[in-house]
Amino acid sequence: MLEIEGFVLKKNFFNPNKILKECNEILKNAQKIKWKYAKVYHNIFIRNFINYFSIRYPGHKLLKSNLNNHLADLDLQKIVLNHTKWKNLRITQIELQHNHKYNYQSTWHRDAINANLENLVIILYLTDERGFRLVKKYNEKKLSDNYPLLAKKNYKNGYIKLPKSYYHEFDVKAGDILLFDAGLLHQGFVKGKRSHIFIRCREEKYHESKNFYEVIDKHLRSDASIELLEDNSKTDTYNYNINYFSLLKRIQSLIFLIFYFIPIHKFLRFIKDRKKKFIHFHYTFFQ
Repeated sequence: MLEIEGFVLKKNFFNPNKILKECNEILKNAQKIKWKYAKVYHNIFIRNFINYFSIRYPGHKLLKSNLNNHLADLDLQKIVLNHTKWKNLRITQIELQHNHKYNYQSTWHRDAINANLENLVIILYLTDERGFRLVKKYNEKKLSDNYPLLAKKNYKNGYIKLPKSYYHEFDVKAGDILLFDAGLLHQGFVKGKRSHIFIRCREEKYHESKNFYEVIDKHLRSDASIELLEDNSKTDTYNYNINYFSLLKRIQSLIFLIFYFIPIHKFLRFIKDRKKKFIHFHYTFFQ
């Protein structure tokens, strides 16, 4: 499957309940301590709430996290090595990707330059999801012939509408696991809430190890130093002093809020929801 279609989907691979509970606590703790190693999506400065899209280093001890131990129990190395010709692997990235009641659509993009099975992405689904799209490997030539702008790794032309015959659209359940070639064109898409663990790994040719704690990079360890996190996350850090507290950002968020609540009756529904069962994204025109 990996060599032909570029992906493998295993149904009911694990019990998601413990990991989902752990990740919900991670999100709460990230809110409390304003964890800056994160990606934030359209924040509008609700009190004590940051609209996280992704938590980096979710296994770190400052988040009071036991996630790495849960991941070690899954023996991810085994499933990767069983579906590739790799002898060993190195895990270079782990993220908790999460949507809190809003729709999400990324551009078409690639996470690696080449679709040659040297870099893989693993997704552990903690909730049911539908909509993620991946161009199958055997469609790569047809894609490059008809859409040459999408043949390389870039984000400039990511909103091109591709025919459905080019890609596979996933409908997954909590507990499923997906492996795919990071160099294939794909697009994140979901309506409503989602939670999953995103893991990036590559073939390791020089260091043999079967232990999860040894195959993860140093910055992913629970006791990684802040200096190491700072050095690794230069492009993916949410600066609260600039992004959260600045007057300019708050003015921009107000403008977004006005556009979001068109037509106005959705704004009125948001006001009437005094207990705030749903956050503002649930009521927006774009949802």
